[in-house]
Parts: sequence; structure tokens; C-alpha cells
Amino acid sequence: MFDFKGLINALLRRKNNDPVGDLKSATIWVQELPQNDIQQAQQEIIKALDSLNKNADTSLKERIRVLLYLDEKARSLQETLCREYLATLEDPSSPSRKLLPTILLFWEEMATAYQLCLRTFANHPGSARVREKIPLLTAKALHFHAMQAKWNHICYLPVEHQIWRHLHRLYLFAERENFDRVPVRLYPQLDDTSCASEYMQVMMLHLANPASLTPAQIEMVDTWLDTWARSLVIEADFRPQRQMYAVNLGDMKPARKLRRNMLGEKYRYWGIELMLVNINKIVEQLRQGELPALLKLGEAFRLPADLELIEEITQRWSGLSTTRKHERVLAEKSLLVTTDFANIVAFLRGGQRGINKTGMAATYNMAEDNTVRMAVNPAPSGEPELFEPDAQQWQIENESLSGYGVTFTRNTASQLRIGTLVGLKAALGKGFAIGIVRRISNEPPRKVEAGIQTLSQTPLLVELHPLPGEGGTPAAALYLPELSKLQLGRSLLLSDEAYVQGKLVQLKAQGKSYTIRLQPALERGADYVRAGFDVVAKG
Repeated sequence: MFDFKGLINALLRRKNNDPVGDLKSATIWVQELPQNDIQQAQQEIIKALDSLNKNADTSLKERIRVLLYLDEKARSLQETLCREYLATLEDPSSPSRKLLPTILLFWEEMATAYQLCLRTFANHPGSARVREKIPLLTAKALHFHAMQAKWNHICYLPVEHQIWRHLHRLYLFAERENFDRVPVRLYPQLDDTSCASEYMQVMMLHLANPASLTPAQIEMVDTWLDTWARSLVIEADFRPQRQMYAVNLGDMKPARKLRRNMLGEKYRYWGIELMLVNINKIVEQLRQGELPALLKLGEAFRLPADLELIEEITQRWSGLSTTRKHERVLAEKSLLVTTDFANIVAFLRGGQRGINKTGMAATYNMAEDNTVRMAVNPAPSGEPELFEPDAQQWQIENESLSGYGVTFTRNTASQLRIGTLVGLKAALGKGFAIGIVRRISNEPPRKVEAGIQTLSQTPLLVELHPLPGEGGTPAAALYLPELSKLQLGRSLLLSDEAYVQGKLVQLKAQGKSYTIRLQPALERGADYVRAGFDVVAKG
């Protein structure tokens, strides 16, 4: 077996008569990396980076040469690991879930390595050839710290204060040395960028509110910002009429919406009007049929979902979707929770009478004005509980007309996802609600904060049958009546397999039957579709 440890040590030893410890040694070493195990190869590169970062005897010139070489060789490995991890996020049992520690450690070691080069340069400037590389090294340090921040977002973890501090200091260094806008190319295959663009990219990703985006959407927005962030101009002068965001380079916090009290020599400001003009041009080109790849939107771009994402993100950046529609109030109560469409259906099927046990019964007239009539019934003795004793329990921190802010302790390896369907029952009260997870924040080691939008407090389990003479089997669905105060029309929740846009089916519930036509999907989750419907006939 090849001796990785021995070669790493040889590579990083610094002796006058030692033929290793230079770019040639690194080249030989990389060629010996395992070709059939990408994760192992990347782990060996991480070990080499760690040793390089700890070796104070390596000259700055050789440190830079070896680091740039390892960076170039590791890039494709890291891209593959990230792609495999993101592709299997919905499968908790996938072996790719074990890739995350390697991914995160690589970003950390690379950021540390480039920052160490800059620190060494600051203490001992070195030759003119080394000085020429400083803009590139600074941009790369910014890039890798930005990757740390992005992957914290992907994992719904708070970005560590130290990461923001490093980003601020690196940008300030570039600005003071007058190369913050100097074009550099992180990798030969990429377009030019700059320290300012790399810094703006990570700030704008944070301002997109990634806690309410899926990992795939976070990755998509970051891809778009590769291009979009270049049109942003960060300034030291305070011009509130044309600026929208500000950041304090002297603290350890990300950018925020500009306020008039944000004054001081460490503050930097920028507006987004030019970026929005460019985005609107892209949207118009998309609607005219231009290929997304030609607009640098990425190979994974899909219509219409990602066009809707562009519109949502630009509204967030513009401040048009940040105002809360309903006031939050503090609350102290518990919810019993079950997640996923199939589990909710199973609970309702097994405990349909258990809805009565909550003290609420509902009758629906789906053909006439979506009226919901509520009646209070006594709970018959001996009826089954809707939830088993081991159901998840979430603590409500605040609530509003449209949902809840909750916290809970994660007791399994499974992760909550944006868009997850949840069934909610008050632990010490009445009612059963259907909601969707809209925001997530994980606090190590196991605390989770989440925002839940409620879709209905009175869902009804129904069945969708094929029309007479058509083949097929009935499918379970959940009828959600109209909520005019929340501007939510009546809709159905059903499995992805059961949904076909425009299909005619018979909806049966409470001894009644309706022929309905399924409308375009309002929302799609991992295991469900929410869609409106038209009543074609009754009976």
C-alpha cells in the first residue's frame, strides 16, 4: 500500500538538500492518490493541507506554489462530493450522507491555508512575483470562507461569527491595498471575478434568507450570484437614497438592511438597482425562450419553478416580501407532531374518530361556496388517540394567524426539510392542523428552530376514485377548505403518484361524491402535491 503519511511528511519537510518539499514533490504525490475513491483522495489532500498549514518552515514562495497546485487538483474532487451529497439529501440512509464532514473540512483547511499565506506576506512581503499573486490569494481566501458560510446555510446552521470576521478583514485588506476590484480568475475554467465580487456574493446569499430555502435552492442562488454580484458596487460613502444594505467591517455580523444610524469609518454600503435591472433582463429573456445555460443560470435550472425562485429572491432583496402579514405573539404551549403525507394519512385513517376526540367535527359543502360548518361534539370514551405516545413534541415560541415559530430537540439522525408536511395537534387542547415547514435553523448539538405555515385547522381525509368505467384504485387525499383571511383557496393534498393535472376524478367524503378536475399544482413537496380543483358535477 502506498505510504500517504510518509509522502505527506516528505512533501512538507524543509531541508536545503531535500529534493521534496516543492511543487515537483506535490505533483508526484497527487498522481499517487486513489483514483477509485474520491472521498479518500480528498481526505488525503485535507491531511496534506493540515500539515502544510502547521509547517512554519515552508517558504512563502513554495507554500503558494504547493497550495495553488493542490487547490486545482482538489477542485473536481470537491465538486463531485458536493454534487453527490446534495443529490441524496432526501434519503437519510444514503452513503453519501457521510460525505459532509469531508466537504466541510476541505473548505476550512483551504480557507486557513490561503489566509496563512496572506498573514505570512504581511509580516514578510517577499519578492515582486509573490506580491503579484496577493490579489488572487485574497480572492481565494474570501471564496473559501464564503463556501464555509454557504454550507452552513445548506445545513441550516448559524454561520460562525469568526467566519464573518475573516470575510470582513479580508475585504478590508483588499480595499486598503487597492486591489479590491482588480480582476482575478479563481480557476482557469471560470470567468474573472474580484475580491469585492466574492465578498458581495456571500453577503447577498445571506440576505436571500437561506433559512427558508431548500439546499438545492441555496446552491442555485449562489450559482446565479457568481454573475449577479459583479454588478454590485460597495462604497465607503453614505448615500441612503441609492443604497439599501450596509455592513460593519469592524464587527462579526453579516450585512443588514441600511438604517440611518449606520455611520462610521468601518461601515460599507451598497444598492441593488443595477443588479435588479440585469436580473429583470434575464427574466424577460427566459420568457422569450432563451436557454437558461446561455444566461449563466446553471445546468440544473428548470422552468417554471426556478423562474419563480428568481422572482421570490428578488422580492426579498428588494424588501417586498419581508414584512410580516400577521403579527406574532409570544406563546408557551406544546404541539404533538407527525411529519410526511403518508404518516398524516395513516394517523387520520386510524384515528378519524380521534378528530372528534379533540372536540371538533367538520362538515363540508364543496360545491357551494366552500362553506365549513363546525360543530362541537363530546369525545366518546375509549376512542383512540390521534397520536401515539412517542409522537414528536414541539414547543411553540410564538404564533400568528398564519403559523407557528417552534423549537424542539432532534432525537434522530433525520433532518427536518423545507417544505416538509406536518400534522399538528395541541398537546393539551383541541384541534388538528396541517402545516408546512417554511424556515429552519439548527443550533448544535440538537436544538432546532422552525417556522411553520398552517394550511388548515380543519382538514378532511377524502378519497379520490377513478371515474366509472376507468381503471385504477382509489387514492387518499386531504381536503383543505378555503381560508379567506390567509388568502388560501380550497385545495387538496395528495401523493405525487395520484396527481395528474387536468384529470377528472371522483372525490368521496362524508357520504357525498363530487366529480372534480385537478388544477395546476400550487406546490410540490418530497412526497405530496398541493393543488386546487374545480367541481364539475355533484353526485
